[in-house]
Amino acid sequence: MSETEPPLLADVYPALVSFLDEALVAEGESALTGSLAWLRFHGWCGCSPNCTYLRTAPATRADSTWIHLDDEEAPRVWLQLDRDQASFAGMEICEFDLGPAPALDPDRPAGLGPYA
Repeated sequence: MSETEPPLLADVYPALVSFLDEALVAEGESALTGSLAWLRFHGWCGCSPNCTYLRTAPATRADSTWIHLDDEEAPRVWLQLDRDQASFAGMEICEFDLGPAPALDPDRPAGLGPYA
């Protein structure tokens, strides 16, 4: 018996995936944009009610390498690469408007208001 795969991140938060695609190209990381279409939404970290770390792979896939995507004043999203450094294991949503919580994400953290 196989477990159902988590939904695609693009189906849960399409604006986030679109932002990441554009920002990665602008940062010179266009090789990583191909992985965005296949990222799965594995939920939120859960270490606290206000944690804003979104998981896109099982925790065992996480590497210690991060890419930060900033605007002029503050980080917006920190992306944590996976062990093979060809995709992402998760991301810290610092200041990004995710919009209303979709039905595919009933457990969105309390710390995410209009801006993360």
